[in-house]
Amino acid sequence: MSRENSLPAARVEKVIFTLKELELLVVHSDTVSQLPLHPSLKECLTKENQARRSHLLVLFPSLCELVISREARVRELVQQLLRYVTTELGLPKSSLTVGS
Repeated sequence: MSRENSLPAARVEKVIFTLKELELLVVHSDTVSQLPLHPSLKECLTKENQARRSHLLVLFPSLCELVISREARVRELVQQLLRYVTTELGLPKSSLTVGS
């Protein structure tokens, strides 16, 4: 993909701003029951943990698409959001790092 096919700088800045806001957003535990998630996942989230960033589970497919962004800052922010997803799911932290 050539430079001319890249997103305009203003669009990239909007994406970065949105990702930063998603990182800061914390949902109330009562809100989890209203999210469009599989019932068993909702039950697990509400009973076993704080479910503070469950909104990211809804956005998971879109976040996965952003992983291949050419913009390093976008990739970094998406990586952090995906770490939050693993926390929401109660998955252990991986000892693998990017590039290893």
